[in-house]
Amino acid sequence: MNKYKSSHKKVIKEIAKVRIKYLFQRAEDIFTENKELSNRYVILARKYAQRAKIEIPYNWKRRICHKCKKFLYPGLNCRFRIHSKSKTPHISMTCFECNRTTRYIIKK
Repeated sequence: MNKYKSSHKKVIKEIAKVRIKYLFQRAEDIFTENKELSNRYVILARKYAQRAKIEIPYNWKRRICHKCKKFLYPGLNCRFRIHSKSKTPHISMTCFECNRTTRYIIKK
């Protein structure tokens, strides 16, 4: 019985990974036409990740606002700035929906 449960969980996690990837790609493709649908795709992807207990891939995780949880599309609803001359070089991302600024440190 344990072998079945462990293999069953692995299958669920693989399906969730595929669905998350698909939903984020669709969110990016459709964002310029329909922002609400794009944000809905992000909500669904986050739910899949929570249910399957897996992390959202790093490259997509940065595309979600940490405060309002909406999909970020550079130039349309967020702004990216590179600060390389400060003590700790970083990228600052500002969401236009909630005005939250998130900083990502650049590692050398």
